[in-house]
Amino acid sequence: MRFSGILAAALLSLALSGSSAAAATRTHHRRVVHHHHLRHSLIHKGGWTGAGLAAGHFAGPAGSASVGAVKYRQDLKRNWHTRRRAMVKIGAPIAAGAIAGPPGVVGYEAYDHRHWIKRHLVPGKHHHRRHVVRRQRRRR
Repeated sequence: MRFSGILAAALLSLALSGSSAAAATRTHHRRVVHHHHLRHSLIHKGGWTGAGLAAGHFAGPAGSASVGAVKYRQDLKRNWHTRRRAMVKIGAPIAAGAIAGPPGVVGYEAYDHRHWIKRHLVPGKHHHRRHVVRRQRRRR
């Protein structure tokens, strides 16, 4: 009788521990989301901006052009459309700076980033236009 009581207690403890282990495996853990990409891209953009400003300050327009050529080196090797766009990205701020000085560069950058400025810096809600099919008029 004593052996069967110990056996029953052991089986009961195994059954209870097995159910708690099974319940533990069914718990749901939320995945931790890291926003590394956003921070990395901001640091990366800031680095290119700082390098361009420093090169432009010390070496003039040729320094800015060389930093731009390094930044867009992959685009300069591609097809004509991508190459032309890269050349505009490199040359337009330099030309604006040569014509109007630092305010020209600021004006060109504001024009180039106008959509970002509208979304992030201008107050109010910005509704996107949807393509809506117009209702046809009924003829009487």
